[in-house]
Amino acid sequence: MNRAKDIKRLEAIFERESCRFDRSTMFERFLEFVIAGFDISGRKLDRPFSKDEARISMSLLQEWLLIMQERTRNGGWYDILGELYMNSIASNGKKSCTGQFFTPMHICDFMVNITEPGENSREAVMDSCCGSGRMLLASHSCHPGCYCCGQDLDRLCCLMAVCNFLVHGINGEVVWGNSLNPLDYREGWRINETLGYTGIPTVTPMVNHDSRIYRSGIMSMEVKQNADEKVAPQTKSSIRSNECVQLSLFE
Repeated sequence: MNRAKDIKRLEAIFERESCRFDRSTMFERFLEFVIAGFDISGRKLDRPFSKDEARISMSLLQEWLLIMQERTRNGGWYDILGELYMNSIASNGKKSCTGQFFTPMHICDFMVNITEPGENSREAVMDSCCGSGRMLLASHSCHPGCYCCGQDLDRLCCLMAVCNFLVHGINGEVVWGNSLNPLDYREGWRINETLGYTGIPTVTPMVNHDSRIYRSGIMSMEVKQNADEKVAPQTKSSIRSNECVQLSLFE
């Protein structure tokens, strides 16, 4: 599998249009173009595409789908979007500042192979720093019945994950937000909800209360808050403010 050759095929399109658009901006618009094409919500686009943006995005889409068809003909998964991003789109400064160094694809396969989804093969699988979604792509390849949940602080990574979910037929959701703060919900996408009985990839925008990621985060916050409220009175009553207490590991 020649990934460098695949990257060059997509890079060639960017190079032809480099005088018109910044590469990172055009990559983001391409991902938004793909998502808009599979969006069945009927909502109006916040940023309509210009003729040049639509033309370049269509060229990238055609080349991307050809690459995916060639590389996944015998099954499995392939993340050329993540490879392109790490090699040609993200600057070295951004990668160093944000710690964006995607897990190599063979390591993703290894990690999935040494773990099991549990007794229920249709349970949810969560990646709280999903990047382009490759860990979830590997998980879906081994356990296709699971509901995949991805979240990332970088919106561009979320867009890559949504597109990868679409092309790999993954049922799940992607959330843009800080996974360390369950209340930080900026944007969400529900992918391939009806794929099982229509056979058509789809994506719809998702509000926070419809997101399994958001609901589980809020539930965790409530559990922690209740636990803290139970512990706090006991701590205050057991230690007086005007006396020294010798703590022991054996009490």
